Amino acid sequence: MNAAQTNCLPFPTAQIGQVKWFDITRGFGFVAVPGFSEDFLLHQHVLTTFGRTSIAEGSRIEFDYEKTKTGLRIVSVIAVHAPNDDTDLDHGADPDTVFDEKVPVRVKWFDAKKGYGFVNRFGSDEDIFVGLNVLRRSTLGDLKDGEALCIQIAETKGRKSVYRIHSWV
Repeated sequence: MNAAQTNCLPFPTAQIGQVKWFDITRGFGFVAVPGFSEDFLLHQHVLTTFGRTSIAEGSRIEFDYEKTKTGLRIVSVIAVHAPNDDTDLDHGADPDTVFDEKVPVRVKWFDAKKGYGFVNRFGSDEDIFVGLNVLRRSTLGDLKDGEALCIQIAETKGRKSVYRIHSWV
């Protein structure tokens, strides 16, 4: 079967756009790209292949896409960038200490409606607080129980919290 028979471009084409919305429950969302009148469909499985389960609204995304009979579809993610660069990030109250080490953790639980949850460092039962503001800065839209992350920890008045979520790459 050739490209004419599938009504697809012969090769995926790279593009940069902004996430309009992504619903982890429904498993898809849309990305807007300047100069295109229609939005690009982003399926959950494409994010999973990139190593993510979600993506925050407003994140900038670099991707390859194809045109199908039903519209423009993202086929692979190249990179994800926060809506603002690090200089604009508000981390809330200044922590007493921010540790340079990046550590692997698993999500214990996270409730987006409450705006917080907890993670556990691998090999430890100690809970580390993670707030919605940190999640949004990371370009993630949501966290799933058991999901693995790489984080930087802050400590304020003896309490540990997630300061920044880093990519595994």
